[in-house]
Amino acid sequence: MRVGSRSRLVRLAPPSRAVGITVAALMIAVETVLLYPLRSIVTPLSPGIIYIIGVLVAAMVWGMWLGIVTAVASSLAFVVFHVPPFGRIAVSNAQQLAEVLAFFVVAMATSVIANVFRLRIVQAEESDLTADMARLLLHANDLPGVLPKVAQRIAETLELPDAVIDRGTVAGDDRYWAFPLRVGATSLGTLRVPRGVPEPTVQRLRERVAPSLASLLQAGHERVAMVDSLKASRKQLRRLATEQAALRRVATLVARGGQPPEVFEAITTELHRLLAKNTLQDQYTTWLLRYEAEGMVTVVSASLADLQPEQTHWSSEGQNVLALVWDTGRAARMDSFEGAIGPAAALARELGIRSAVGVPIIVQGQLWGVAAVASNRPSPLPPGTEQRVANFVDLAATAIANADSRAELVASRARLVAAADQARQRIERDLHDSALQQAIGIGLRLGLVQAGLPPELEQTRAELSSAVHGLNNVVDNMREISRGIHPTLLAAGGLQPAIRSLARKSPVPVELDTHADGRLPPVVEIAAYHVVSEALTNSAKHAHATVVHLRAATQDGTLRVSIRDDGVGGADPGHGSGLTALRDRVEALGGQLTITSPTNGGTTLQATIPVAPPEFSPLGVRPS
Repeated sequence: MRVGSRSRLVRLAPPSRAVGITVAALMIAVETVLLYPLRSIVTPLSPGIIYIIGVLVAAMVWGMWLGIVTAVASSLAFVVFHVPPFGRIAVSNAQQLAEVLAFFVVAMATSVIANVFRLRIVQAEESDLTADMARLLLHANDLPGVLPKVAQRIAETLELPDAVIDRGTVAGDDRYWAFPLRVGATSLGTLRVPRGVPEPTVQRLRERVAPSLASLLQAGHERVAMVDSLKASRKQLRRLATEQAALRRVATLVARGGQPPEVFEAITTELHRLLAKNTLQDQYTTWLLRYEAEGMVTVVSASLADLQPEQTHWSSEGQNVLALVWDTGRAARMDSFEGAIGPAAALARELGIRSAVGVPIIVQGQLWGVAAVASNRPSPLPPGTEQRVANFVDLAATAIANADSRAELVASRARLVAAADQARQRIERDLHDSALQQAIGIGLRLGLVQAGLPPELEQTRAELSSAVHGLNNVVDNMREISRGIHPTLLAAGGLQPAIRSLARKSPVPVELDTHADGRLPPVVEIAAYHVVSEALTNSAKHAHATVVHLRAATQDGTLRVSIRDDGVGGADPGHGSGLTALRDRVEALGGQLTITSPTNGGTTLQATIPVAPPEFSPLGVRPS
C-alpha cells in the first residue's frame, strides 16, 4: 500500500501540537453540541460514543499524548453537559459513575489502539520506502543514474518539497539539511532535504532513512561490483574456452604429425582469429618468422595473404621486435615504430603497423625464430598478449622438433636402405668380377685339360667332363644370384624393361600397364622393382592366383605401383619378413605401402613413392 491509499489522517509528519489541540477542542465542542438532539431519542449514555471520533482522530494524527488528553477532555465535557445534574462535574448515583468510568476507559483504550494503529501504518510506510529504495538500488546496473529516482521516492513518502542524493560529501547550509551516508568509515554520499521540514521528519531522516539508504547504497555498490566481476569472469572463461579450443585444434594437428608449414599456417590463423574476435579483422596480423644466417629472417607464415617476395625476407638489424628477442632471448614488444631504424621498422611503417609483440620460439634449447602479433590500432597491444602468443609458441616448437625428428628418422632409414643397396651392388660386383670370373676360368682350364687327354684315358675324360658340367651349373647359379641381388637389366634399361622381364618370368600370367616417364632415381627404381618382384612371387607361391594385374605410372611427382591378383587372399604383412622389409624400404623413401587382402578376395598391393625422395634438411637455427 502506497502513500495516498491509506487514511490521510495518518501522516509521517503531523501538524504542530497547537494545531492538534485546536482541532481536538473543536471536535469536542462539535460532538457536545451534536449530543443535545440525541439525548431525547436514545438512552442517556449511548450518545457519548460520538466523543470516540475525536479521540480517534487526535490519536491517529498527533499520537497517543493528544489522544489521552482528548479522551479526558471528552469525558469531562460529557459529564458536564450530558450527565445530570447538568452544568457541573458531578454524578447523582453509582450507576452514572460506573457509566462515566466505562466511557473514560473506552476512550482511553481507543486512544491507545489508534496510536498503535498509527505507528503500524507509519512503520509500513517506512518499510515501503525501504523496499522501494532496495528495488531501485539493488536492481540497478547504473547506480548514479538511479539516485534521482530514490531521492524522489523519499520526498514523496515523507511529503518533502524536494530531496537530493549527492555522491560526494556535502555540508549542510541555511537552505538544506545534510545527512551523511556512511557505513563504518566508508562515505557513500549525502542526502540533502530543504530546511523548514518538521522536526519529527528531520529526526526520522537522521535515525532511519539515512542509515537504511547508506546500507542499501553499499549493497548496491557491492552488487554492481559483483556483477561486473561475474561479467569479467564469464568473459574470461569464454576467452579461455575459445583459446583452449584453438590450442586443441593446433595440438591435434601436431599430434597427427602435421608438417611444419601446415602447423605454422594453423597457428597464425588461430592466433589471428582469437585476437581479431569482436574487432575489425584487419586491425591485427600474426606472423611466424625464422632466423637465418647473417642476421636475416624469413616469414614462414603470416595472416597477410598479399605479401610481396621482398616482404618475406629481410635483415633483422635495427630497432624491431626480432632484434630485441634475439638480443634478450625473451618476449619483447614495441609500442611505436615512429623513428625506428632498420628494414623491419620500415616494413612495419609500410604495412601500417603501430605496435608489435614477439615471443621467442625455442627448439631443442636453441633460438629458432619468433611468433609475433602486430596491430595497426593507435593504442598498444594489451599486456596479456605475450602470454596468449606463448601458448601457441610451445606448439610451434613441438611441431618443429617433431619435424626435425621425423626428418632425421626418414633420412636415417633412407641412408640404411642406400647402404643396403650399395652392399648388395658390392656383393654383385664381387660375385661377377671375382668369384664368377674365377669359376669361369677354372672351367676353361678344365676343358683344355680334358681336350688334351690321350684316348686311352677315357675314364678320366668322362670324370673331367662331369666336373666341367657341374662347374658350369655353379657358374649359372652364381650368375642368377648376382642378377637377383642387383638386376643388370634394371641398371641398364630402367624400371619398365625390368618390370616387363619380371612379368615374362612370372609363372602366373601378368596383365601389364606401365607408364613410367624416363629414368627415375636409382633408389626409387630399386624399391619399385623389389615391390613388383615380391608381389609376383607371393602371387605364384602363396595366393594360387590365375592372373595378376600390374600397373605402374608416374603422376604429380609420385611413382604409383599397383599389383592385384585373384588369389585366395588372407595375406598378413605382420607374418612375412618380405612384406615388412618392402614397407620399410618404401616408407624410408617418404612413400607408403598398403596391402588389402580379404580372405578369398584376392590381394592388392599398392605403393606410392615420391620421385624425389626426401633428404635430411634440418629446419635450423640462426648461427650465433
